[in-house]
Amino acid sequence: MISKRLEGVVESVTLKLNALVNQLKAGGADIINLTAGEPDWNVEDSVKEAVIGAVRENRSRYTPVAGIPALREAVVAKTLAQQPSIAKSQPWTAKNVVVSNGGKQAIFNTLLATLNPGDEVLIPAPFWLSYPEMVMLAGGTPKIVRTSEASGYKVTVADLQAAATARTKMLILNSPSNPTGVAYSRSEFKAIGEWVMQRNQAASMSPPVGHPMIVISDEIYDVITYDDFKFTSFLEATPALRESVVTINGLSKSGAMTGWRVGWTVASAEITDAIQILQGQSTSGINAPAQYGALAALKLTPETFEPHRVSLQNRRDICREYLSREPGLKFVVPNGAFYIFVNFGKFFKPGENSVSFAERLIKEAGVALVPGGPFGEDQCLRLSFSCDEASLRQGLERILKALA
Repeated sequence: MISKRLEGVVESVTLKLNALVNQLKAGGADIINLTAGEPDWNVEDSVKEAVIGAVRENRSRYTPVAGIPALREAVVAKTLAQQPSIAKSQPWTAKNVVVSNGGKQAIFNTLLATLNPGDEVLIPAPFWLSYPEMVMLAGGTPKIVRTSEASGYKVTVADLQAAATARTKMLILNSPSNPTGVAYSRSEFKAIGEWVMQRNQAASMSPPVGHPMIVISDEIYDVITYDDFKFTSFLEATPALRESVVTINGLSKSGAMTGWRVGWTVASAEITDAIQILQGQSTSGINAPAQYGALAALKLTPETFEPHRVSLQNRRDICREYLSREPGLKFVVPNGAFYIFVNFGKFFKPGENSVSFAERLIKEAGVALVPGGPFGEDQCLRLSFSCDEASLRQGLERILKALA
């Protein structure tokens, strides 16, 4: 009865843990939840007012499949500001944008529009847990590329060369990263981009050697960086790859609009047309009032977000300070996003993995973290510091007490 495309695709393990947390809370347990993948501040008032205004003015009809023109233009402006090399040479226009139901649909649309059965997709690990599952649903074959704490959880050209085959068609990059919080520098992205260009040049030879390669650059955490680290869009580091890169972004993190479901793709005309056809036959245009809210959110200045960024950096430093007290814990200090990926392997009992350890941490310490197994690293758990400082400190104290 069930489609074969669902074979091997698993439900998120976080649902199981959330059920356990809710069950314990219903019984009166005091659980500090450090699993949230969303900001803890509220949407700006000007964004709310834009939606209220749209509703009052009855702007609730079907919109164009790819989004209202003004929003697509605003997406172009944001993208070109982060890709000035593209702005100078061959700037994007609204025709290169499709607004989707969150960044997740933007990624899924891209996969469905470009992959054929058997096409391999390189996914550096640790990875956002939905990447491999979406690749499989789209008919592709996820190929996990391992990284390590020693490399700062960053993939290198040597890693990619060792993993790539003639069937490799795509590479997914996420910077800053979920779950590690690490981000790539311009020079690191440039090296990867040059390797992709070499692959694509080989694919254009006669006879061709391998597939032309597409890069999905997931930049949803672009404005959340710390210290002196400067965010670099992948295509800004490698502008020659304009036709081969799909830039993914949205307002879930920067606008605290996780439930509004506004994301987008910026890509070549060929890929954008394919995505638009696909979305037109699946969901069509996204929620109309949310698009007017998104337009208002994209008009906000960087100064509006700065207090949130500073607060997150302070909470990151709190995590570093507490976790450094236990020498048995290992982690890479994040320079973006709002997660810290901690290796708890030294404290696992025989036969335990990240899921069972996370369950034990909930029961014994009263703290919920996300297991690292579904992210590609079963010795680790993801801690989100996008909560209030008091709860964060209390949660960290409980974890250290339990480990001791």
